[in-house]
Amino acid sequence: MEACMSQNIPRFQTARCASNRKAMLLFSVVALNASVGSAHGGTPPQAPVVSPASGVQLTLQQALRTALGQNPRVQQSLLALAESGDDRRAAEAALMPSVTAQAFGQRAKNNLDAFIGIPTPHGPEIVGPFNWGQLGVEARVALFDLSLWKKWRASQHAEASARAQGRAVREEIAALVVGQYLRALRAAASVQAGESRVALADALAKLAENQQKQGVGTKLDTLRSQLQLQTERQRLIQAQTQRITALAGLGRLISLDPGTPIELTDTLAAPTLPVTSFQEAYQAGLAQRPELADLDSRAKAADYLHQAAQGLRLPTLFATGAFNSTGLQSQPWATTSQISLGIRVPLFTGGLVSSQVSRAKSEQARVHEAQREARAQVGYEIQVAQAELDAAVHEVEVANLSVTLSTEALTQARHRFEAGVSNNIEVINAQDELARANDNQISALYRLNQSRADLARATGQLEALFAR
Repeated sequence: MEACMSQNIPRFQTARCASNRKAMLLFSVVALNASVGSAHGGTPPQAPVVSPASGVQLTLQQALRTALGQNPRVQQSLLALAESGDDRRAAEAALMPSVTAQAFGQRAKNNLDAFIGIPTPHGPEIVGPFNWGQLGVEARVALFDLSLWKKWRASQHAEASARAQGRAVREEIAALVVGQYLRALRAAASVQAGESRVALADALAKLAENQQKQGVGTKLDTLRSQLQLQTERQRLIQAQTQRITALAGLGRLISLDPGTPIELTDTLAAPTLPVTSFQEAYQAGLAQRPELADLDSRAKAADYLHQAAQGLRLPTLFATGAFNSTGLQSQPWATTSQISLGIRVPLFTGGLVSSQVSRAKSEQARVHEAQREARAQVGYEIQVAQAELDAAVHEVEVANLSVTLSTEALTQARHRFEAGVSNNIEVINAQDELARANDNQISALYRLNQSRADLARATGQLEALFAR
């Protein structure tokens, strides 16, 4: 085509050169549309393969798994779960028998009158010194202590609450990673589209220059086309900057070393969408949201702590047993044993029990209010996510049609300019319309994927959807 534009063309070759220019235009438009992937589930273009030395290749699944395995907040949630397990074992240990071993020796020299408690006829008499010792074991167990039992049950639900909080942290990190990865995909698609538009604007600028040389176009047409080329180059620079910042944010989320090059292997395409009603999604959210599971466990723990506080007013039954060997150092030792059963009845605690019962009731009320608010929040998030998902589906359809129409408009404006029946104002306007349509298509695909992720998070299935 450069040959057609750099030399004087005989009249009988005009049609052939026009055909070549049309082919180049169509090729540029096809490349522009292909840059955003298939909007109807078609096969997306494959990302170039890079060597490990040049960077890190990441799918969305790999990025998510890496973040969940390395993120500090996830590690902190695991430590909190381990601590809650220690608390549960400590509460359980209070219900188990405690066994202690003891051994001691003593050298004694005693006042006999003081020892027997009455004076002797001959005055105080000192006995000793003599050595004696004791060696044995002692066991103690609570046979009935309702307060300890309820505290142990509360500790079990506190551990379940910590486990649910860990899941909530994982869902939050997953939402951040998915959102950042989708923003990086949108930026990458904008760069590809910008590169195609720069190539197209460059071809049209050369066409305008060639038309001026042939006397068909004017200097003004050439200036307009060159200005449009610089505009597209500026847009490309902005898109490249957005891609760099998006990839840097993704690397920060997955704990990569700063400056590590990242290559995204996924493309921005329309995903497969779930077909669920609001009630189905709402019930799934109530059953699977980790925040609700956390509150449910906290509510059960609060109920048991309230019962444990009330149990402090009840009698407790305990048993102790001892098995010892005792004797003088110079004499054979004798084996002794002792078993006792005791009961304790609290008569006055100075308001301690009342304060613990009141505090437990306050915790119950606070958790129940949080449950009511969380259920309403889940319903709201699902409604919003489904509305945005439905809107994004229609936006993608409209954006695809806009790209088709703007492509055809650019082709028609190009033909009119080549035929000399108009200047290139129509071509410049058509270029702008195609750029806007293509940007709208990229934005619509991004919102469609993000709305799908928002709905998955609202129903508590984000990690299950993207990481497995």
